[in-house]
Amino acid sequence: MCKTAPQPPLPPHRGRDATLEILATPVSSHVLSNRVLPREACGPDDPDVPATRLFLAVPKASAPEGGWPILYLLDGNAAFDFLTPALLEEAPGLIIAGIGYDTDKQFARAHRIFDYSPPVAPGAAPRPDPHHPERLAGGAEAYLARLTGSMRTEVERGLPVDPARRTLWGHSFGGLFTLFAALTRPECFARFASISPSVWWDEALVARLVSQRNIAAGAPRPLHFGMGNREKRTGSAGPQPEGPPQPTLRMIEQLQGAPAGLEISAQVYPGAVHIASLPASLPGTLALAAR
Repeated sequence: MCKTAPQPPLPPHRGRDATLEILATPVSSHVLSNRVLPREACGPDDPDVPATRLFLAVPKASAPEGGWPILYLLDGNAAFDFLTPALLEEAPGLIIAGIGYDTDKQFARAHRIFDYSPPVAPGAAPRPDPHHPERLAGGAEAYLARLTGSMRTEVERGLPVDPARRTLWGHSFGGLFTLFAALTRPECFARFASISPSVWWDEALVARLVSQRNIAAGAPRPLHFGMGNREKRTGSAGPQPEGPPQPTLRMIEQLQGAPAGLEISAQVYPGAVHIASLPASLPGTLALAAR
């Protein structure tokens, strides 16, 4: 019988509460805080949808003349659950803003899928999720407008931010949203990190976004992909795959053949299943954002 090398323990996921130990742990480089953003300014309008919770790590040192770079982390509850003092101390000159939901869970599953999934066309109304028709999808366009509008205003209020060094990171559906932002509004961030993007959710739609993508003026913007080589869709049957997700590889190949405007790079995390690619991506993402 073949033996399989032991895998490192998975980080908490699948409905787990966020422990957020980092908020109660001394960090020499940053001051950490969290708060709920005002619904009247930042939405959402639906009172049954959780408000936005902001997790913030601000450098203790004095800001440079042009301001600090800032990294926006989607699924902020989960992202800050996986941050450590050591990671933050490797990026002492970087503001980190986790954009999450006002919930005790790491992931607000139904809400994030709606917010992070692209519409079928610009301006299109929400539609039933093609994989779970009992819930709606397609809210990414409106969420991106909020993220780069009223939410950004609240996040950066009073902070010395360099607007030319904003980075957006997302994992899974957050990675799909990050890809959507890079393809449709590349001017809204300077750099993008799309980790294990849920390209499988609608591969044909992603292919259209790549072929019809907008190109921002100026130098190409970095778009970095990260993924494990043992990834499998949550709840799907069969053994763990050997190799990176094929839909993601096909999409990267399509991007590399597209007109300039994005500087494409990719990294595979050996032995990482889908959830494990989240913490595996953080060291490289913080280094990218701190540039």
